[in-house]
Amino acid sequence: MSAGKSPRYNPLLALRDLHYRRFAIGSIISVLGMWMQKIGVAWLAWELSRSPFWLGLIAAADMLPSIFLSSYAGSLADAHDKIKVLRRAQSVAIVQSLVLAMLSWAGLTTVEVLFGLTLVLGISSSLEQPARLSLIREIVPPDYLHAAVALNALSFNLARFVGPVIAGALISEVNVGITFAVSGLAIACFSYTLAVIRVQRGMARPAGTMPGSGTADGFRYVLRHRGVLATLGLMGFSGISVGGILQMLPAVADALFARGIDGFVALMAASALGSIVSGTVTLLRPSSSRGVPGIAVAALCATASLVALALVPGFHFALIAIFCMSFANMHAGIAGQALLQLESEPGKLGRVMGIYSMIIRGGPAVGSFLIGAAATFVGMVIPVIGVAALAACYAAIIALAFRRPR
Repeated sequence: MSAGKSPRYNPLLALRDLHYRRFAIGSIISVLGMWMQKIGVAWLAWELSRSPFWLGLIAAADMLPSIFLSSYAGSLADAHDKIKVLRRAQSVAIVQSLVLAMLSWAGLTTVEVLFGLTLVLGISSSLEQPARLSLIREIVPPDYLHAAVALNALSFNLARFVGPVIAGALISEVNVGITFAVSGLAIACFSYTLAVIRVQRGMARPAGTMPGSGTADGFRYVLRHRGVLATLGLMGFSGISVGGILQMLPAVADALFARGIDGFVALMAASALGSIVSGTVTLLRPSSSRGVPGIAVAALCATASLVALALVPGFHFALIAIFCMSFANMHAGIAGQALLQLESEPGKLGRVMGIYSMIIRGGPAVGSFLIGAAATFVGMVIPVIGVAALAACYAAIIALAFRRPR
């Protein structure tokens, strides 16, 4: 009878692969540096301007280029060696980090200069992310793909938890410029790691594919695939609502709760902790078959927590609300990315991941800009509730449309 039993689920099997292990270690170092830079940029923007509008605009500069470039970058990833695409984009990011570090140490940074350099990093990140996301499928066997996606998300959020703590201490005790220098070093480490990674045999790129030539084909493919389209929509509305408010946490900490840099770091840590707990729970159990409806329900829970964050009477309640919001949002994010990785055709995965990158980076950019612009006139509460309600309506429609007949 034992021969009929399915093998016990082991989420760490993906790490047995040497090349995925190298990728995972290099990636977490890179993401740690990235989050340190994000904290440094967000706090420097607030310190230089004291304006929710500028804070939202600089957050948009980091993420908005994805709306225009990620779909092209996806076709670039399908047409070329993904590792080479990654390393070339990272070279630009390393230079950007070092320039920002030197200007900050010299006291020459203005909010306009910060906007320009953040835009450069946003362009670089837009070009690299589709290649980074679709590369996972070329490293890890299909049976371990869900575990690899969960491990990748978990490491991302471990870095999101540790990065703000380190950055906050460095900003308080040294100088904001040190966070940018460390970011450049971390990206350089990951670039070296990519040089010693090898992909699976049999994962050749489609013959005759030219960069940009398949961009429209990628959109047509997504529009024809009902489950992929609905999932990307859920990720988009989640980015505008949950992602948008995460970009505005310096203003939330200071304007709503008068907590300054310590409150900002505490909110970031609570958000990261919620994501880590959610990622761990997802990693330790086999993938479910709830598909799109499960993602939609998790998105609804995240938006409900976002409304609670806007309405809670005290800072400690806000920490609980943001923990719950990030827990639900991470569950939806892991399930959504796994569905896209498994449901997409291999030859179109780069383009699907390009559209996914456009959405998950562009959504927060749009959300932070809308919240920041509206908050200038009506305060933070009304814009936050507005984007949460919009996202909740879409998630409810998708949950009903994809519900399984009894």
